[in-house]
Amino acid sequence: MQVNSLVLSSDAAATVEPLLRWAGSKKKLLPVLLAAAPHDAERYIEPFAGSAVLFLRLGAGKAILGDFNESLIETYRIVKRYPRAVWEKASMLGNTPDDYYVIRAIPRERLNAFERAAQFVYLNRYCFNGVYRTNRAGQFNVARGKGHLFMPNLDAFKAFAGRLRAADLRCSDFEEILTEAGSGDFVYLDPPYALGDKRDRGEYGCNAFREADERRLIAALRAADRRGAKVLLSYSPAMTVLQGLKKWRRHDLTVTRNVAGFTAARRSADEVLLSNYDWPRGNILTN
Repeated sequence: MQVNSLVLSSDAAATVEPLLRWAGSKKKLLPVLLAAAPHDAERYIEPFAGSAVLFLRLGAGKAILGDFNESLIETYRIVKRYPRAVWEKASMLGNTPDDYYVIRAIPRERLNAFERAAQFVYLNRYCFNGVYRTNRAGQFNVARGKGHLFMPNLDAFKAFAGRLRAADLRCSDFEEILTEAGSGDFVYLDPPYALGDKRDRGEYGCNAFREADERRLIAALRAADRRGAKVLLSYSPAMTVLQGLKKWRRHDLTVTRNVAGFTAARRSADEVLLSNYDWPRGNILTN
């Protein structure tokens, strides 16, 4: 059987950028993640898709992109089929602060699918630092951002839609998606950090990822490992996960968190990459 490498070789494809800004995106870690990606996988699976930044830089002919965020996956599905229609609607929306809050206040249930997708992209592009946060009623409540905010052009929408054609888009819990992972698959996971005893502020949606989900994640990853999938996990150095996957290869990182939006409030945080396979290019990490 001929196996296609997931590692990108086309410069043209490499220029495809995420359509969305996404707090916690691993864009700055792409060189490390690309070095860690196995060369012999036949399918790419990402259960916490977010902005799908790694997917966009891999040449996977087959992929599953999943996320529990229904609005995100619906938007991707609509953009995948109708990039021009979404771009036209999103580009027609005003970009002043007053416009932003008027558009944010429109209930999604009053909009059709094209309008919902345009609203989602618009709010993401103009909100504070690409943060996705909802209140307990499920309403997006992030303030408007500052600085150079803009809507991508039509070519960017089309390029993103073109890459999505390789992906089966799933609105699903990560555990369900991981049941499909097996031999020939490369699974990359970048889940939100479990809150522990911190107050749930609605980032990534209320109750997006809790400590109980860490235990479910460990069990699902062990099962995928037994079925032969190659798995790479980005996460905080949480003891629950480190103990649950203690036989896996560990690579320590220091990453910059800039969700605060102000230079003085930015800080470094410890993160680990855990894999159940040896990296094809060895350990290239430097802190």
